[in-house]
Amino acid sequence: MQIRRWLSFFALLSLWAVCISCGQNYRLPIIQIPGDPGDPKLYHFAMTISTNDPVANANVPGTVMQTDVVGDMDVGEAPVGRGPVFATLLPSGSANRIYVINGLEETVSTTTAAPLSCSPGPVCPIGAVATITLPTGSAASYLNSTEASNMYVILPGPTPLNPLTPPSLGVLSVFQNVLSKQIVLPAGNPVAMVELPNGHKMYVVDQANSAVYVVNTTSQQVVQTLAVGPAPSMALASPDNSAVYVMTTAGISVINALTDQVIPGTLTTGGQPNSVTYDSKLNHLCVTDTGGRVAVFDAAVAAGSLPTTLFVAPAGSFPGVIGVAPLPDGTRFYVLANSAGTSLELTKVDSATFAFGSPYLLSNLTGGVAPPTVPYCVGVRFRYMVGASGDSGRVYVSSCDAGGTYIFRTSDNTGVLLQPSPSQPPVGTATPPRQNPVFLITGR
Repeated sequence: MQIRRWLSFFALLSLWAVCISCGQNYRLPIIQIPGDPGDPKLYHFAMTISTNDPVANANVPGTVMQTDVVGDMDVGEAPVGRGPVFATLLPSGSANRIYVINGLEETVSTTTAAPLSCSPGPVCPIGAVATITLPTGSAASYLNSTEASNMYVILPGPTPLNPLTPPSLGVLSVFQNVLSKQIVLPAGNPVAMVELPNGHKMYVVDQANSAVYVVNTTSQQVVQTLAVGPAPSMALASPDNSAVYVMTTAGISVINALTDQVIPGTLTTGGQPNSVTYDSKLNHLCVTDTGGRVAVFDAAVAAGSLPTTLFVAPAGSFPGVIGVAPLPDGTRFYVLANSAGTSLELTKVDSATFAFGSPYLLSNLTGGVAPPTVPYCVGVRFRYMVGASGDSGRVYVSSCDAGGTYIFRTSDNTGVLLQPSPSQPPVGTATPPRQNPVFLITGR
Protein backbone atom coordinates (compact mmCIF):
# COMPACT_ATOMS: atom_id res chain seq x y z
CA MET A 1 0.00 0.00 0.00
CA GLN A 2 2.86 2.37 0.86
CA ILE A 3 4.51 1.66 -2.50
CA ARG A 4 1.24 2.38 -4.33
CA ARG A 5 0.96 5.74 -2.60
CA TRP A 6 4.52 6.65 -3.61
CA LEU A 7 3.85 5.62 -7.21
CA SER A 8 0.72 7.78 -7.30
CA PHE A 9 2.69 10.71 -5.91
CA PHE A 10 5.44 10.37 -8.55
CA ALA A 11 2.82 10.07 -11.33
CA LEU A 12 1.17 13.32 -10.25
CA LEU A 13 4.57 14.98 -9.97
CA SER A 14 5.43 13.91 -13.52
CA LEU A 15 2.14 15.27 -14.89
CA TRP A 16 2.80 18.60 -13.12
CA ALA A 17 6.27 18.79 -14.70
CA VAL A 18 4.83 18.05 -18.15
CA CYS A 19 2.27 20.86 -17.74
CA ILE A 20 4.98 23.28 -16.72
CA SER A 21 7.07 22.30 -19.73
CA CYS A 22 4.13 22.70 -22.11
CA GLY A 23 3.40 26.09 -20.69
CA GLN A 24 6.97 27.21 -21.30
CA ASN A 25 6.95 26.03 -24.88
CA TYR A 26 3.45 26.72 -26.12
CA ARG A 27 1.75 29.31 -23.89
CA LEU A 28 0.81 32.45 -25.83
CA PRO A 29 2.85 35.49 -24.79
CA ILE A 30 1.11 38.09 -22.63
CA ILE A 31 1.47 41.55 -24.13
CA GLN A 32 0.94 44.31 -21.60
CA ILE A 33 -1.44 47.05 -22.72
CA PRO A 34 -0.34 50.29 -21.06
CA GLY A 35 -2.94 52.35 -19.26
CA ASP A 36 -6.60 51.81 -18.44
CA PRO A 37 -8.31 50.14 -21.42
CA GLY A 38 -11.54 51.83 -20.34
CA ASP A 39 -15.07 50.70 -19.83
CA PRO A 40 -16.37 48.84 -22.94
CA LYS A 41 -19.58 50.89 -22.76
CA LEU A 42 -17.54 53.93 -23.78
CA TYR A 43 -17.25 52.40 -27.23
CA HIS A 44 -20.88 53.10 -28.05
CA PHE A 45 -21.44 56.83 -27.86
CA ALA A 46 -20.32 60.31 -28.70
CA MET A 47 -21.32 63.30 -26.58
CA THR A 48 -21.90 66.77 -28.00
CA ILE A 49 -22.17 69.71 -25.59
CA SER A 50 -24.06 72.66 -27.08
CA THR A 51 -25.28 76.14 -26.16
CA ASN A 52 -27.10 79.18 -27.49
CA ASP A 53 -25.77 82.65 -28.20
CA PRO A 54 -24.43 83.66 -24.76
CA VAL A 55 -25.72 87.23 -25.22
CA ALA A 56 -29.03 86.85 -27.02
CA ASN A 57 -30.06 83.74 -25.05
CA ALA A 58 -27.95 83.96 -21.91
CA ASN A 59 -30.69 82.46 -19.71
CA VAL A 60 -31.11 79.29 -21.76
CA PRO A 61 -29.30 76.24 -20.32
CA GLY A 62 -26.87 74.29 -22.47
CA THR A 63 -27.34 70.64 -23.35
CA VAL A 64 -25.46 67.38 -23.57
CA MET A 65 -26.58 65.10 -26.41
CA GLN A 66 -25.68 61.43 -26.73
CA THR A 67 -25.26 59.91 -30.21
CA ASP A 68 -25.26 56.13 -30.52
CA VAL A 69 -22.35 54.80 -32.58
CA VAL A 70 -24.24 51.83 -33.98
CA GLY A 71 -27.52 53.53 -34.84
CA ASP A 72 -26.17 57.01 -35.70
CA MET A 73 -29.01 58.63 -33.81
CA ASP A 74 -29.69 60.92 -30.89
CA VAL A 75 -30.52 58.58 -28.01
CA GLY A 76 -30.69 61.08 -25.20
CA GLU A 77 -30.39 64.70 -24.15
CA ALA A 78 -30.06 66.47 -20.81
CA PRO A 79 -29.83 70.14 -19.79
CA VAL A 80 -26.65 71.41 -18.17
CA GLY A 81 -25.82 74.93 -16.95
CA ARG A 82 -25.78 78.18 -18.92
CA GLY A 83 -22.96 78.75 -21.39
CA PRO A 84 -21.02 75.46 -21.26
CA VAL A 85 -17.39 75.92 -22.35
CA PHE A 86 -15.50 72.72 -21.52
CA ALA A 87 -16.24 69.08 -20.72
CA THR A 88 -14.50 65.83 -19.92
CA LEU A 89 -15.29 62.18 -19.30
CA LEU A 90 -14.18 60.51 -16.09
CA PRO A 91 -12.28 57.46 -17.41
CA SER A 92 -12.33 55.44 -14.19
CA GLY A 93 -15.23 53.42 -12.86
CA SER A 94 -18.27 52.11 -14.69
CA ALA A 95 -20.65 55.08 -14.60
CA ASN A 96 -19.42 56.87 -17.77
CA ARG A 97 -19.65 60.16 -15.87
CA ILE A 98 -19.40 63.45 -17.76
CA TYR A 99 -18.44 66.84 -16.28
CA VAL A 100 -19.28 70.17 -17.94
CA ILE A 101 -18.02 73.65 -16.96
CA ASN A 102 -20.74 76.28 -17.32
CA GLY A 103 -19.17 79.58 -18.32
CA LEU A 104 -22.14 81.85 -17.58
CA GLU A 105 -22.48 80.61 -14.02
CA GLU A 106 -19.99 79.38 -11.44
CA THR A 107 -21.00 75.73 -11.68
CA VAL A 108 -20.01 72.32 -13.02
CA SER A 109 -22.76 69.99 -14.26
CA THR A 110 -22.28 66.25 -14.06
CA THR A 111 -24.33 63.39 -15.48
CA THR A 112 -23.90 59.86 -16.80
CA ALA A 113 -24.29 58.41 -20.26
CA ALA A 114 -27.36 56.38 -21.07
CA PRO A 115 -26.78 52.64 -20.47
CA LEU A 116 -26.80 50.20 -23.36
CA SER A 117 -29.93 48.45 -22.14
CA CYS A 118 -32.76 49.32 -19.80
CA SER A 119 -36.38 48.56 -19.03
CA PRO A 120 -38.74 49.20 -20.71
CA GLY A 121 -36.36 50.57 -23.39
CA PRO A 122 -35.44 50.58 -26.20
CA VAL A 123 -33.91 54.06 -25.69
CA CYS A 124 -32.36 54.59 -22.26
CA PRO A 125 -32.31 58.06 -20.67
CA ILE A 126 -29.19 60.01 -19.76
CA GLY A 127 -28.61 60.06 -16.02
CA ALA A 128 -29.91 62.77 -13.70
CA VAL A 129 -27.86 65.97 -13.79
CA ALA A 130 -26.19 67.17 -10.58
CA THR A 131 -24.79 70.69 -10.13
CA ILE A 132 -21.58 71.53 -8.27
CA THR A 133 -21.31 75.14 -7.11
CA LEU A 134 -17.94 76.87 -7.39
CA PRO A 135 -16.69 80.01 -5.62
CA THR A 136 -18.03 83.29 -6.98
CA GLY A 137 -15.76 84.73 -9.65
CA SER A 138 -13.65 81.58 -9.96
CA ALA A 139 -14.00 81.47 -13.78
CA ALA A 140 -13.39 77.72 -14.10
CA SER A 141 -11.69 76.81 -17.36
CA TYR A 142 -10.48 73.20 -17.55
CA LEU A 143 -11.30 69.73 -16.16
CA ASN A 144 -9.23 66.56 -15.96
CA SER A 145 -8.92 63.39 -13.89
CA THR A 146 -7.98 59.72 -14.10
CA GLU A 147 -9.27 58.89 -10.61
CA ALA A 148 -12.50 57.25 -9.57
CA SER A 149 -13.15 59.56 -6.61
CA ASN A 150 -11.92 63.03 -7.65
CA MET A 151 -12.35 65.38 -10.60
CA TYR A 152 -10.03 68.39 -10.85
CA VAL A 153 -10.95 71.83 -12.17
CA ILE A 154 -8.70 74.82 -12.89
CA LEU A 155 -9.84 77.99 -11.11
CA PRO A 156 -7.65 80.67 -12.74
CA GLY A 157 -7.82 83.03 -9.77
CA PRO A 158 -7.65 86.84 -10.05
CA THR A 159 -10.83 88.18 -11.69
CA PRO A 160 -12.59 91.54 -11.48
CA LEU A 161 -14.78 90.03 -8.77
CA ASN A 162 -11.88 88.51 -6.83
CA PRO A 163 -8.68 90.44 -7.68
CA LEU A 164 -6.76 89.01 -4.70
CA THR A 165 -7.71 85.37 -5.19
CA PRO A 166 -4.75 83.18 -6.27
CA PRO A 167 -5.19 80.55 -8.96
CA SER A 168 -5.98 77.10 -7.67
CA LEU A 169 -6.76 73.54 -8.57
CA GLY A 170 -10.24 72.67 -7.33
CA VAL A 171 -10.90 69.11 -6.15
CA LEU A 172 -14.45 67.94 -6.88
CA SER A 173 -15.72 64.93 -4.94
CA VAL A 174 -17.22 62.44 -7.38
CA PHE A 175 -19.38 60.86 -4.68
CA GLN A 176 -20.58 64.02 -2.91
CA ASN A 177 -20.73 66.39 -5.92
CA VAL A 178 -19.10 69.25 -4.00
CA LEU A 179 -15.88 71.26 -4.19
CA SER A 180 -13.96 69.56 -1.38
CA LYS A 181 -10.65 71.45 -1.56
CA GLN A 182 -8.63 74.05 -3.45
CA ILE A 183 -4.91 73.44 -4.07
CA VAL A 184 -3.25 76.87 -4.33
CA LEU A 185 -1.08 77.39 -7.42
CA PRO A 186 1.65 80.00 -8.03
CA ALA A 187 0.49 83.31 -9.48
CA GLY A 188 0.14 83.03 -13.24
CA ASN A 189 -2.31 81.79 -15.85
CA PRO A 190 -3.05 78.04 -15.56
CA VAL A 191 -4.82 76.95 -18.76
CA ALA A 192 -4.63 73.15 -18.94
CA MET A 193 -3.57 70.05 -17.04
CA VAL A 194 -3.21 66.30 -17.33
CA GLU A 195 -3.11 63.57 -14.70
CA LEU A 196 -1.03 60.43 -15.10
CA PRO A 197 -3.17 57.34 -15.80
CA ASN A 198 -2.13 55.89 -12.43
CA GLY A 199 -3.55 58.96 -10.67
CA HIS A 200 -0.34 59.73 -8.74
CA LYS A 201 0.49 63.15 -10.20
CA MET A 202 -1.19 66.04 -11.96
CA TYR A 203 0.69 68.36 -14.32
CA VAL A 204 -0.76 71.88 -14.53
CA VAL A 205 0.23 74.08 -17.50
CA ASP A 206 0.87 77.79 -16.76
CA GLN A 207 0.86 79.78 -19.99
CA ALA A 208 2.04 83.07 -18.49
CA ASN A 209 5.06 81.60 -16.72
CA SER A 210 5.96 79.01 -19.40
CA ALA A 211 5.91 76.46 -16.62
CA VAL A 212 4.34 73.19 -15.57
CA TYR A 213 3.46 72.57 -11.92
CA VAL A 214 3.71 69.00 -10.62
CA VAL A 215 0.97 68.29 -8.09
CA ASN A 216 1.17 65.25 -5.83
CA THR A 217 -2.43 64.01 -5.73
CA THR A 218 -1.91 62.17 -2.43
CA SER A 219 -0.59 65.15 -0.47
CA GLN A 220 -2.55 67.53 -2.76
CA GLN A 221 0.34 69.97 -2.95
CA VAL A 222 2.53 71.48 -5.66
CA VAL A 223 5.84 69.65 -5.32
CA GLN A 224 7.82 70.97 -8.30
CA THR A 225 7.90 73.66 -10.99
CA LEU A 226 9.30 72.80 -14.41
CA ALA A 227 10.32 75.29 -17.11
CA VAL A 228 9.06 74.34 -20.57
CA GLY A 229 8.83 76.05 -23.96
CA PRO A 230 7.13 79.43 -24.45
CA ALA A 231 3.39 79.90 -23.86
CA PRO A 232 2.39 76.27 -23.23
CA SER A 233 -1.30 75.59 -23.87
CA MET A 234 -2.03 71.88 -23.38
CA ALA A 235 -0.56 68.59 -22.17
CA LEU A 236 -0.96 64.84 -22.72
CA ALA A 237 0.31 61.89 -20.69
CA SER A 238 1.62 58.61 -22.06
CA PRO A 239 -0.48 55.53 -21.20
CA ASP A 240 2.44 53.94 -19.34
CA ASN A 241 2.88 56.95 -16.98
CA SER A 242 6.43 57.59 -18.19
CA ALA A 243 6.07 60.90 -20.05
CA VAL A 244 4.06 64.11 -20.33
CA TYR A 245 3.95 66.03 -23.61
CA VAL A 246 3.43 69.79 -23.42
CA MET A 247 2.45 71.84 -26.49
CA THR A 248 4.18 75.25 -26.66
CA THR A 249 4.47 77.83 -29.40
CA ALA A 250 7.97 76.48 -30.19
CA GLY A 251 7.12 72.79 -30.32
CA ILE A 252 6.45 69.92 -27.92
CA SER A 253 8.36 69.83 -24.63
CA VAL A 254 8.66 66.36 -23.11
CA ILE A 255 8.74 65.69 -19.37
CA ASN A 256 10.18 62.48 -17.97
CA ALA A 257 7.35 61.66 -15.55
CA LEU A 258 9.52 59.15 -13.65
CA THR A 259 12.02 61.83 -12.60
CA ASP A 260 9.98 64.99 -13.31
CA GLN A 261 12.75 66.46 -15.42
CA VAL A 262 12.30 68.14 -18.80
CA ILE A 263 14.08 66.10 -21.47
CA PRO A 264 16.56 68.22 -23.47
CA GLY A 265 15.36 69.07 -26.97
CA THR A 266 11.99 69.83 -28.52
CA LEU A 267 9.75 67.98 -30.95
CA THR A 268 9.24 70.32 -33.89
CA THR A 269 7.24 70.22 -37.11
CA GLY A 270 8.76 73.33 -38.66
CA GLY A 271 5.92 75.58 -37.59
CA GLN A 272 3.89 76.59 -34.55
CA PRO A 273 1.88 73.62 -33.22
CA ASN A 274 -1.88 74.01 -32.90
CA SER A 275 -2.87 70.49 -31.79
CA VAL A 276 -1.31 67.36 -30.32
CA THR A 277 -2.94 63.91 -30.04
CA TYR A 278 -1.73 60.60 -28.62
CA ASP A 279 -2.37 57.37 -30.53
CA SER A 280 -2.54 54.85 -27.68
CA LYS A 281 -2.57 51.81 -29.97
CA LEU A 282 0.71 52.66 -31.74
CA ASN A 283 2.27 54.98 -29.14
CA HIS A 284 2.45 57.69 -31.75
CA LEU A 285 2.29 61.42 -31.08
CA CYS A 286 0.41 63.30 -33.81
CA VAL A 287 1.13 67.04 -34.07
CA THR A 288 -0.37 69.63 -36.42
CA ASP A 289 0.83 73.19 -36.96
CA THR A 290 -0.38 76.50 -38.35
CA GLY A 291 1.64 75.94 -41.53
CA GLY A 292 -0.60 73.07 -42.64
CA ARG A 293 1.75 70.29 -41.56
CA VAL A 294 1.00 67.02 -39.80
CA ALA A 295 3.85 65.20 -38.05
CA VAL A 296 4.01 61.81 -36.34
CA PHE A 297 6.55 60.93 -33.65
CA ASP A 298 7.32 57.49 -32.21
CA ALA A 299 6.79 57.72 -28.45
CA ALA A 300 7.57 54.03 -27.83
CA VAL A 301 11.05 54.88 -26.59
CA ALA A 302 12.85 54.29 -23.31
CA ALA A 303 11.77 56.51 -20.45
CA GLY A 304 13.74 59.73 -20.49
CA SER A 305 14.27 59.66 -24.26
CA LEU A 306 12.87 62.09 -26.80
CA PRO A 307 10.41 60.51 -29.28
CA THR A 308 11.79 60.01 -32.77
CA THR A 309 10.36 61.54 -35.93
CA LEU A 310 8.47 59.15 -38.21
CA PHE A 311 6.78 61.52 -40.64
CA VAL A 312 6.40 65.23 -41.35
CA ALA A 313 4.10 66.32 -44.16
CA PRO A 314 5.36 69.23 -46.29
CA ALA A 315 4.14 72.71 -45.39
CA GLY A 316 0.71 73.42 -46.85
CA SER A 317 -0.28 69.74 -47.16
CA PHE A 318 -3.34 70.36 -44.98
CA PRO A 319 -4.27 74.06 -45.23
CA GLY A 320 -6.23 75.26 -42.23
CA VAL A 321 -5.53 72.06 -40.29
CA ILE A 322 -7.43 71.86 -36.99
CA GLY A 323 -6.63 68.48 -35.47
CA VAL A 324 -6.20 64.73 -35.85
CA ALA A 325 -8.35 61.74 -34.85
CA PRO A 326 -6.40 58.43 -34.70
CA LEU A 327 -8.56 55.31 -35.00
CA PRO A 328 -8.23 53.14 -31.87
CA ASP A 329 -7.44 50.10 -34.04
CA GLY A 330 -4.20 51.78 -35.19
CA THR A 331 -4.84 51.47 -38.93
CA ARG A 332 -5.09 55.15 -39.82
CA PHE A 333 -5.87 58.64 -38.61
CA TYR A 334 -8.06 61.39 -39.99
CA VAL A 335 -7.00 65.01 -40.37
CA LEU A 336 -9.62 67.73 -39.96
CA ALA A 337 -8.93 70.94 -41.87
CA ASN A 338 -10.75 74.07 -42.95
CA SER A 339 -8.84 75.10 -46.07
CA ALA A 340 -11.45 77.47 -47.47
CA GLY A 341 -12.28 79.03 -44.11
CA THR A 342 -15.87 77.81 -44.27
CA SER A 343 -15.85 74.18 -45.46
CA LEU A 344 -14.58 71.42 -43.18
CA GLU A 345 -12.83 68.41 -44.70
CA LEU A 346 -11.50 65.06 -43.50
CA THR A 347 -8.45 63.36 -44.98
CA LYS A 348 -7.53 59.73 -44.30
CA VAL A 349 -3.85 59.01 -43.56
CA ASP A 350 -2.45 55.48 -43.37
CA SER A 351 -0.68 54.99 -40.04
CA ALA A 352 1.92 52.63 -41.51
CA THR A 353 2.84 54.34 -44.79
CA PHE A 354 1.54 57.89 -44.06
CA ALA A 355 0.02 57.95 -47.54
CA PHE A 356 -2.98 60.24 -47.85
CA GLY A 357 -5.44 60.99 -50.61
CA SER A 358 -8.17 63.46 -51.44
CA PRO A 359 -10.12 65.10 -48.61
CA TYR A 360 -13.81 64.45 -48.04
CA LEU A 361 -15.87 67.65 -47.86
CA LEU A 362 -18.31 67.48 -44.97
CA SER A 363 -20.51 70.00 -46.80
CA ASN A 364 -21.50 67.01 -48.98
CA LEU A 365 -23.82 66.13 -46.11
CA THR A 366 -25.69 69.42 -46.50
CA GLY A 367 -26.15 69.49 -50.27
CA GLY A 368 -22.67 70.78 -51.00
CA VAL A 369 -23.36 74.08 -49.26
CA ALA A 370 -21.10 75.00 -46.34
CA PRO A 371 -22.93 76.44 -43.33
CA PRO A 372 -22.80 80.24 -42.92
CA THR A 373 -20.65 81.69 -40.18
CA VAL A 374 -22.47 82.12 -36.87
CA PRO A 375 -21.12 85.36 -35.33
CA TYR A 376 -20.77 84.13 -31.77
CA CYS A 377 -19.11 80.88 -32.95
CA VAL A 378 -16.09 82.90 -34.11
CA GLY A 379 -15.08 83.45 -30.48
CA VAL A 380 -15.90 79.97 -29.21
CA ARG A 381 -12.91 78.21 -27.66
CA PHE A 382 -13.62 74.92 -29.46
CA ARG A 383 -15.36 76.02 -32.63
CA TYR A 384 -14.56 72.66 -34.27
CA MET A 385 -13.55 69.34 -32.72
CA VAL A 386 -12.79 65.89 -34.12
CA GLY A 387 -12.69 62.44 -32.52
CA ALA A 388 -13.01 58.75 -33.38
CA SER A 389 -15.39 56.23 -31.87
CA GLY A 390 -13.95 53.50 -29.68
CA ASP A 391 -14.79 50.80 -32.24
CA SER A 392 -12.98 52.74 -35.03
CA GLY A 393 -16.14 52.72 -37.12
CA ARG A 394 -16.93 56.43 -36.97
CA VAL A 395 -15.25 59.81 -36.93
CA TYR A 396 -17.22 62.70 -35.40
CA VAL A 397 -16.74 66.39 -36.16
CA SER A 398 -18.60 68.99 -34.12
CA SER A 399 -19.12 72.36 -35.81
CA CYS A 400 -20.46 75.35 -33.95
CA ASP A 401 -21.39 77.06 -37.24
CA ALA A 402 -23.18 73.99 -38.60
CA GLY A 403 -25.25 73.65 -35.43
CA GLY A 404 -24.52 69.96 -35.12
CA THR A 405 -22.10 67.05 -35.33
CA TYR A 406 -21.01 65.44 -38.58
CA ILE A 407 -20.88 61.63 -38.57
CA PHE A 408 -18.35 60.03 -40.92
CA ARG A 409 -18.15 56.28 -41.64
CA THR A 410 -14.62 54.89 -41.82
CA SER A 411 -15.42 51.56 -43.52
CA ASP A 412 -15.99 53.31 -46.86
CA ASN A 413 -14.73 56.81 -46.00
CA THR A 414 -17.98 58.62 -46.55
CA GLY A 415 -20.26 60.92 -44.61
CA VAL A 416 -23.40 59.61 -42.94
CA LEU A 417 -25.28 62.68 -41.75
CA LEU A 418 -25.18 65.94 -39.81
CA GLN A 419 -26.69 65.28 -36.39
CA PRO A 420 -28.28 68.58 -35.31
CA SER A 421 -27.88 69.83 -31.76
CA PRO A 422 -31.10 70.06 -29.75
CA SER A 423 -33.28 73.08 -29.08
CA GLN A 424 -34.01 73.94 -25.48
CA PRO A 425 -37.58 74.70 -24.29
CA PRO A 426 -38.70 78.34 -24.61
CA VAL A 427 -37.73 80.84 -21.93
CA GLY A 428 -40.57 83.32 -21.42
CA THR A 429 -42.24 84.03 -24.75
CA ALA A 430 -39.13 83.62 -26.93
CA THR A 431 -38.22 80.32 -28.55
CA PRO A 432 -34.42 79.99 -28.69
CA PRO A 433 -32.98 78.76 -31.98
CA ARG A 434 -31.31 75.39 -32.29
CA GLN A 435 -28.14 75.19 -30.21
CA ASN A 436 -24.56 75.10 -31.45
CA PRO A 437 -21.83 72.62 -30.40
CA VAL A 438 -18.99 73.92 -28.25
CA PHE A 439 -17.41 70.60 -27.19
CA LEU A 440 -17.21 66.96 -28.31
CA ILE A 441 -16.38 63.77 -26.39
CA THR A 442 -16.00 60.41 -28.11
CA GLY A 443 -15.62 56.92 -26.65
CA ARG A 444 -12.25 55.25 -26.32
